Amino acid sequence: MSYGCMFYAFAQLKIPLAEAIGVASSEILAAVTGALLIQAFLAPLIGVWIDKYGALAVMTRGLMIGAIGMAMLPAINTLWWVWLCMLPIGVGFAMSSYETAFSAAVQMDEAKARRHISYITFYGGVASSVIWLSIAPLLAWFGLHITCLICAAALVFMALRTRHLDRVLPFRLPSDDPKVLAPFSWALMTRNERRALVALASASALEYLTFASTTLLWITWFTAQFNDVGLAVMLAALYGPFQTVGRLLEMRFGQKFDARVTGMIAFIGVPTALVLAQQDGLIYAVVAMMIFGMGHGVLTVSFGYVTNMYFSADVYGRAKGWITTPRALGNAIGPSVGGILFLMGPDIFFGSMIAIGALSAASFASLFLAPPRKIDSQAIQ
Repeated sequence: MSYGCMFYAFAQLKIPLAEAIGVASSEILAAVTGALLIQAFLAPLIGVWIDKYGALAVMTRGLMIGAIGMAMLPAINTLWWVWLCMLPIGVGFAMSSYETAFSAAVQMDEAKARRHISYITFYGGVASSVIWLSIAPLLAWFGLHITCLICAAALVFMALRTRHLDRVLPFRLPSDDPKVLAPFSWALMTRNERRALVALASASALEYLTFASTTLLWITWFTAQFNDVGLAVMLAALYGPFQTVGRLLEMRFGQKFDARVTGMIAFIGVPTALVLAQQDGLIYAVVAMMIFGMGHGVLTVSFGYVTNMYFSADVYGRAKGWITTPRALGNAIGPSVGGILFLMGPDIFFGSMIAIGALSAASFASLFLAPPRKIDSQAIQ
């Protein structure tokens, strides 16, 4: 829900926001980049909060903060107001993203973390797809103000839901005293833990740079390719449903394989999709978006669970926080980097994205040189 309302929505909200203010849509994307940078700066601190107070408590507050930002966003038609509203949106997104949800899954039942992470990403993908497909008709029927209020209301609803779950689920903090935390530092890590931290941080940073660069530019690319805005929106929208398909496949069959193996298969799919997207013909575009969506869908699960293969529940939040900082930086600068590269030429844009994707895959592959910790046989898969 947070991804749908506080990230994906801006692929379509950026145009009416820019028109209302009288600026270029790139100015709105710059503000979105600023909001995403907040996650990079706050991630280590949020990781500490997760390990201290529990992920669901952090998520509840993040969803409410994000709702405030979304509700305020269209109130004043000036660029400085958009930047101001991006502060609560960025903080809310940082506190309620997949990283926080994955931490909740690990904290509640570490032995079944992979299955629960798959469920979270599956239902999250459904919610994001619904929001992605709903924004355009909502804008057409009700306009910018009401659409933003609907997004805010959806975030409030989810905040109430996570608050309820925080009360009823059998969640256990590592310690009865939130001031007491399991030690976590670079000096205390084993060699394999350090390797895993570096590999996951670099792989996710490069992967999300590719993801953010392409996701907000698919409509632009397909419009230029087929000269049909409606068709471009439909093609770009395929990402959401097939992201959910990828997560469904992971949920159904992934338990049979090492999560690093399924992650590598997904990594291969992303550059394959970028190559296909450049080919002439509608069928290539459709297949490209199917593979692109499924690949990223599986990778979301992989990044969430593989971290738990190396870091236990009592330090998972802080490990995720360290990993999230470079990932969030990649995600934040992606729209701007992608826009600059696309202006230089589609060939340069796609070539760069494929190269970055290959580097990301190579970083992830280095995990095979770092054996994971010994954990329950049901969780190791």
